[in-house]
Amino acid sequence: MNCVPDTPARWSAFFDVDGTLISIKSMFSFLGFLEEQLSWRGQEHYQRYRVQLQALIDSQAPREAINRFYYSVYAGLPVAQLLALGRAWYAQVRNSAELFLAAPLAEIRWHQAQGADVVLVSGSFNALLAPLAEDLGVTYLIGAPLEEHDGVYTGKLSGLPTIGQGKVLGLRAHCQRRGQRPEDCYAYGDDVSDVPMLEAVGHPTMVNPDAARRQLCQVRQWNIIDAA
Repeated sequence: MNCVPDTPARWSAFFDVDGTLISIKSMFSFLGFLEEQLSWRGQEHYQRYRVQLQALIDSQAPREAINRFYYSVYAGLPVAQLLALGRAWYAQVRNSAELFLAAPLAEIRWHQAQGADVVLVSGSFNALLAPLAEDLGVTYLIGAPLEEHDGVYTGKLSGLPTIGQGKVLGLRAHCQRRGQRPEDCYAYGDDVSDVPMLEAVGHPTMVNPDAARRQLCQVRQWNIIDAA
C-alpha cells in the first residue's frame, strides 16, 4: 500500500474507471442495456449507428473520436430518463457480476481512510458514474461533458472528451478548486490514454499494464498493480 505523502497538504486520488476500477466497459454495457429498455434493437437508425461505431473501433480511430461519436446516439433523450436508466443499469451489473477489481478498490478505501479526495475520472458520463460513486462513497466525478438543451441531450459534447488531455484538464481544475498540488496527488489508470493523467501527478500507478506499458512503468519507476 502506498505511503502517506510527506507534505501536510491534502491530496486527491484520481481513478480511471473502466479496466482500472471495474471489470466491464461501462459505456458499451449501458448501450446494450438501452437496446432492450428502449426497444432499439432492429431499428434502422440504431443499426446504422452500430455499424458506424464498430467501423470506428475496427479502424483504430482515436479514442476521442470514438467517444464523441458514441454519445451521438443519445441525441433527443431526456436527461432525467438517462439518469434513471443509469441507476437501473448499475443495479443490474452490480448484482450480476464481479464488478470491482479488488486491489484498486482497496486503494480507494485507503485514500478515503486518509481523508483524501477520491475522484472518478472517465470518458463515461455521469448517468453511469453517479450510482457507482454513491456506492463507493465517492464525492467527485470528472466525466464526459454531455451537452444539454432544455433538459434533453443534444448528442454532442460541450468540451473535450474526458480522455487523454481531457483527463489532465479535469485533474488540474479539481486541484485548483481544492487548493491541492498535482505533485502531491495520486492517479490510477490502465490504458495508454491514461498516461497523460499519470504524468500529471506525483504518484502514478498503472493497473494490469501490457508489456509496453509495464516497461514504461519500470523506466519511470511508476507503481504497478496486477489486479484480477
